[in-house]
Amino acid sequence: MQSEGFVIDNDILSGIMPRQGLSRHELDAIRGLAEICERHDGIKLKLNWSMLESRPAGETNDLLVYERGRLVGFCGIYAFLSTEAELSGMVHPDYRRRGVFTQLAAKAAQLCRERGMQRLIYICPRNSEAGQSFLQRQNLPYRDSEYAMELSNASAVPLSAASLPSGVTLRQGGKDDLNQLAELNRVGFGMSQEEATSLAAATLTPLEIPYLAERDGQAVGKLNVLFNDSAGLAFVFGFAVKPEERGRGIGRAMLSGVIERIRKERGLARFGLEVAATNERALGLYESCGFRTVSVIDYYTQQLN
Repeated sequence: MQSEGFVIDNDILSGIMPRQGLSRHELDAIRGLAEICERHDGIKLKLNWSMLESRPAGETNDLLVYERGRLVGFCGIYAFLSTEAELSGMVHPDYRRRGVFTQLAAKAAQLCRERGMQRLIYICPRNSEAGQSFLQRQNLPYRDSEYAMELSNASAVPLSAASLPSGVTLRQGGKDDLNQLAELNRVGFGMSQEEATSLAAATLTPLEIPYLAERDGQAVGKLNVLFNDSAGLAFVFGFAVKPEERGRGIGRAMLSGVIERIRKERGLARFGLEVAATNERALGLYESCGFRTVSVIDYYTQQLN
């Protein structure tokens, strides 16, 4: 998230444009603005490009601000649960300190309230001075941080390096596995049943594939992969192993097997993931597989009710 100061420029803000789906021209404009901001600030923004490129119809998730035909501000809403949404965005360096992101965030909060959400989670790169300054001025509480990691050489984790335990198999999942995926969300992430099912359903899209590790036909672990073909990147998320199955090498074997399969089937060589900064065990696993930290993302919470 990239933001600015206090002085509201109503002439610019009168041009806030809500969008239900983004055109190719708008996606190109967002990408161009992101490149300007990242180059100017020396940061890497988290904008979830696969989601931007496949927004659902009939639902406002993106807010754009133009000035004289030039995109100068953007804010995206990313809803993985029915109860909360993540928020990320940016403002052109020449248009900061005019209240642009303040108003974009206020509009996004209004839209989320109308959808019955309880929380907004602000995404901010730790080294974004402007974004961090905005959040401090808003007096929003810090929630936690994640390391964004990448693997650029898939051959670093060949399938043979970590075999699945005897009796455990790995397969691609789908919509018929909704209940098993929801249960793994519940026990793996400590979610309520409603949240676990909502998350499982939200990640069954054409761009996202779940993989399941099974023993005797019952799922013992899973991970999801989100494909961003335009960037040549496969993003791993939703990694969970049942508590009673941990410590048996299932997680490492799942990760190795999925990466090797994707490398062979889709020819991708870049893989990304995020891990909580406090999860030393998972961090060690990913580093041992060749992943390296490329940035740190901080999260801040805004209650909406």
